Amino acid sequence: MKIVLLTAVILAAPVANASPKTTPAAVPQNLHVYNQNGNTYVDHLPADCSSKRYYLSPNHKAYDQIVAILLSAQIAHKKVVLRYDGCTNRGTQGKVIGVYLK
Repeated sequence: MKIVLLTAVILAAPVANASPKTTPAAVPQNLHVYNQNGNTYVDHLPADCSSKRYYLSPNHKAYDQIVAILLSAQIAHKKVVLRYDGCTNRGTQGKVIGVYLK
């Protein structure tokens, strides 16, 4: 009986939606490496986080490629869409996981 009840509770529990989100297309602005650790930030249209600033970790496997696309788009005034996975820094900044030209 306990197993049936436990199974029913697990199946009825809400499932968290952990899929990455995207921003609206816009020209990136103010791309900058903040410190010697390589923490990188870029301004873009706000989405679910409370500011327009997005964070890119220097430990991201595609860090160089993402920075190259952002820098190229900023210089050429081309729109990009950021893929981000939740908000960091007390919910203020999106955590960038990808980018593509629009």
